Amino acid sequence: MPFTLLALAKQASVRWPHALPRSGTIISAKRFYKLSVSAIKKGQIVQFKEKPWKVLARDHVSTGRGGAVVKMELQDILSSAKINERFKSGDSLEILNLADEPYQYLYSEGDKVHLLNLETFEEIEMASSKCEGGDRSVDMLEDSMPISVSFLTTPEHGRQPCTFKLPSNYTYTVQSVVDRAGQAAKGTVYKTAHLTNGAKLQVPEFVNEGDKIIVDIETMKYIKREL
Repeated sequence: MPFTLLALAKQASVRWPHALPRSGTIISAKRFYKLSVSAIKKGQIVQFKEKPWKVLARDHVSTGRGGAVVKMELQDILSSAKINERFKSGDSLEILNLADEPYQYLYSEGDKVHLLNLETFEEIEMASSKCEGGDRSVDMLEDSMPISVSFLTTPEHGRQPCTFKLPSNYTYTVQSVVDRAGQAAKGTVYKTAHLTNGAKLQVPEFVNEGDKIIVDIETMKYIKREL
């Protein structure tokens, strides 16, 4: 009985797993691909010097006599270090995948934080040093707080969590307050508030124990009372 095209394709995949498929055979898309530096856009994640970098800025510059270079400002995804690099217009870089997924903060243990995926109930452990915003943001973690975890997919290591970040602002409960801390130029009087998660910040004098307040986590500033 003659083989069908599909049977032949299956047979070839068993005997020669690296053989190229014939025209018309359905194959899955590659997870990684290279792109000319001239086509790479701000915000994309690239592989460079065996590290993942985020493109913060790029500029295409002509050098005369028909030559051109592409200048890029890159930020290391893992360490946040920044560099400036020049590439020839004909160079290419591998494009990586960085995707954010929602998690929930469970607890901290030493220098580790434990996070829960509410859809799969998978628990992951990450070093607190992987928190975007540093130690100051780590201090603002609150039980059951929604957390965004960035998963980086690379050819060498596959899919792995690389960083996590807190929401831009969050509602906290004031555990206690102390006397006035100072007075602003326009006459607003501030005092120190201790939050239920152990953090403290300056709040207007009308904020009292038990109040729920919205805080800008990046700047560690009081925004308003939650109504």
